[in-house]
Amino acid sequence: MMDKIKILHCSDLHLCAELSFLKNKAKSRRLEVLNTLQNIVNTCHMQNIELLLIAGDMFDSNHIDSATLSAVKGMFASIPDVIVAIVAGNHDYYAVDSPYSDDDWPSNVVIFYNNFSKKEFPEKKLRLCGSSFICSYQEQSNINISAPDDDMINILVYHGDVVTENQLSRYNPLTVRQIEKSGFDYIALGHIHTASQVLKAGKTSYAYCGTPDGNGFDETGKKGVYIGYVYKGHTDLVFCETSSRIYENVNFDISSLTSNSQISKAILRKLETNYGENYQNNLYKITLTGKFPDGFSPNSKAISLELMENVYYASVINSSVPDVDIEILASDFSLKGLFAKKMLAKIKSCESQTDKKIYENALYIGLKAFDGEVSFYED
Repeated sequence: MMDKIKILHCSDLHLCAELSFLKNKAKSRRLEVLNTLQNIVNTCHMQNIELLLIAGDMFDSNHIDSATLSAVKGMFASIPDVIVAIVAGNHDYYAVDSPYSDDDWPSNVVIFYNNFSKKEFPEKKLRLCGSSFICSYQEQSNINISAPDDDMINILVYHGDVVTENQLSRYNPLTVRQIEKSGFDYIALGHIHTASQVLKAGKTSYAYCGTPDGNGFDETGKKGVYIGYVYKGHTDLVFCETSSRIYENVNFDISSLTSNSQISKAILRKLETNYGENYQNNLYKITLTGKFPDGFSPNSKAISLELMENVYYASVINSSVPDVDIEILASDFSLKGLFAKKMLAKIKSCESQTDKKIYENALYIGLKAFDGEVSFYED
């Protein structure tokens, strides 16, 4: 029978992330992400996982409250037959004040303290290697050792960027050529929060699993972990969803709508259509686009509040513009017309699209200000 080991590969949980943008929901959201780790541990127990790989940034920093740290240690202690292999990432890098420097981690936990070290489990024909951050930035790859060419399954847990030849990175860069020459059977990668496919360079398989649960609107969609088998020379891994909620960025055209309530109701209909019956559990950043009629300007705060009566979290950004003919307005002999004329001249004189967009935004914000529709925190 071919030697194999059943693994669960996760990374970048960022436990105890501040999440200040969620305001009064930040604490409960942090607990949800901690519970995602508990669900991962439960999966290890139920699916007879032999090896739990955590490829860096399990914590968002080295300053972790004692309750969270105690909970994490307790989770790992509850699966004593599972090897838990951890490397430190750029956020939770190993240092004297790191949670990883504690001496009371459960005996089944293997923490790779050095730049590159290994741990062997002869009874499983398994050799684990790990590469941890020891500061926030590491601009040189610290893989200097290849896996021995023997009959053991060789797995590397690594936090860093996979880059092209000569590409620079401050986050432990690793090239595909290095991966190919490394001789590992599987490299469990962390640092990138989006899952990749399981790729292969030579005989070495490698993958980013991404974060198991999103912590912001740069981490949209379903998140998860890789589960399956690592053999000598190949893998059989499946991506499994673990996210408790998902973040989504949504653009919504408000043209033809004439009240905040109409906009809110129309957005909810779109969310339900696009995200199904569980749409209310998600977190949304909604950008209003299109044109609004004369006499009405959408109120981002009011729309957000109405949406949050129906969904877990919604932030609304107003990028819509007044439905006016600027050329006609610029010919009007009034203070508003004079403002439009001067801004239109600025826009036409712009040499870059970036500058043009800045002046266009200023024009539309100014026009709303003439109608008394701009708040201090105008989007």
